[in-house]
Amino acid sequence: MDSELMWDDEVELMMIMAAMEEDMGDDSDGGGKDELVQVDVEGYRMMSNASFKAHFRMDRIVFEKLVVVVGLHMRRTNRLKKLYTGVDKIVMMGLWPLFNQDTFRSTGLHFQKMRGGIHEHYRCLIEVLSELSEKYVKWPDELERQTIQEEFAMKYGYIGAVGCIDGIHIEITAPLENPNDYINRHHTYSLLVQAVCDQNLLYRDVYIGNPGAIGDVRNFDNSPLSRNLLTNPDMLSEGEHILGDGAYTLTDKLIIPYGDDGHIPDWMRTHNSLLSACRVKIENSFALLRGKHRRLKKLPMRNPYLTRYHIAACFVLSNFITLKGDECRGLPPAQPPPIPQDEYNRLLAESRQRGAIKREFIANVLHPHR
Repeated sequence: MDSELMWDDEVELMMIMAAMEEDMGDDSDGGGKDELVQVDVEGYRMMSNASFKAHFRMDRIVFEKLVVVVGLHMRRTNRLKKLYTGVDKIVMMGLWPLFNQDTFRSTGLHFQKMRGGIHEHYRCLIEVLSELSEKYVKWPDELERQTIQEEFAMKYGYIGAVGCIDGIHIEITAPLENPNDYINRHHTYSLLVQAVCDQNLLYRDVYIGNPGAIGDVRNFDNSPLSRNLLTNPDMLSEGEHILGDGAYTLTDKLIIPYGDDGHIPDWMRTHNSLLSACRVKIENSFALLRGKHRRLKKLPMRNPYLTRYHIAACFVLSNFITLKGDECRGLPPAQPPPIPQDEYNRLLAESRQRGAIKREFIANVLHPHR
């Protein structure tokens, strides 16, 4: 009797294994090719606004504005000639890898597309957004700067501030060329991005390009903003400045805290405290940027051009969402005029002297000590 039961169990087990092998055989008949999964892509458009925002990080109205802006730019740049997918779906498929850490293969499962098609639409979107940066990342004009410094002074008590500057390391995969140049102080590969934001966390200047091995000061010196602040009088009016941390060089255009060894007087401590209360805005903006654009936590890319396009697209999208789809007011980006290095060094030395005097004047206003 027992032997008959064991025989029946073995037969049943063999039948189950045969069925499993048959199913596995069916999966391998594709020869390694991707297979489409039926998905209701239009269902994304039918979501509630809250659910749509959870997936695409923006309201439906802002998304529709983005579709129009991207579509018009694609038409102007002759990208619509061989287009077989609607612009709205291209934007959806391009946004998903920007906001999530999914692979292109897994992203394709959400949109009934092969991974190659997802990558093509993603690449198109980040290129378009990068080209639109001049419309959505602008330096504030004189009227805007007046409003910004008034709000900083009212909320935090620091006078003359029209922006906050800092750098952020975007971790990347080791590049194929000169990988050691990209190793930062955290012993990871990265690109160092410099940004200036205002009191509303709106980015007013973004500089992408230097490997992570260099520091904030050298990155600032290499940026167009450094020379524009010294040579372009339209950038900042008398009494205006941006705020940075102690890693930057003190000038009359960029104010930093006093060095604190634990024994500085109260008036210096008051100045540093109020400056830091304003400057934390740039730290907040970076935290929101990484929280919204999850792939920026580590970009699995080796192509340096696509890496820069991706980063630029994230900053443009951040401003687009903050502005609810409206264009940014301000001054159009300007390339600094070429000046000899000796002349630049002279201007910088004079600016540093004025910066020391200006910082002490501000500190005295904040905490009278003379």
